[in-house]
Amino acid sequence: MESKRVMMLVTIMIVMGNLLIQTEAQSPSPFISCYPGCIVSCAIQKKLPNALMCPLSCIKTCLAPPSAIPSPPSQMFLTNEIDHNNYYCKLGCATRHCVSLSSVQNPNVKKVADCVDSCSDKCSTKN
Repeated sequence: MESKRVMMLVTIMIVMGNLLIQTEAQSPSPFISCYPGCIVSCAIQKKLPNALMCPLSCIKTCLAPPSAIPSPPSQMFLTNEIDHNNYYCKLGCATRHCVSLSSVQNPNVKKVADCVDSCSDKCSTKN
């Protein structure tokens, strides 16, 4: 009887874990939520040739630097330095590799978002 309860508990935990992972995987990244609207509003506000800078300015805008979440004083400097290094790494990588995938006429949101995500992966392994 005891082993059946343990087995049932383990089964429930596995099912709940799978549901949690699926929920996280389906939630859109903040970048992919921000980028399309940014491109449209930038294109409306700016005229050629300034509109050609919209993909770059929107990547910069949508890759917002980490918010200032208070942390313990002993860890604050190190945490902030790592967060900002990671942000600048992602910004540099996205500027170099992802801006050319997009234009005002063809934002290629999915390709740019995938490219930015790959930059996040590259930069997180460096820090």
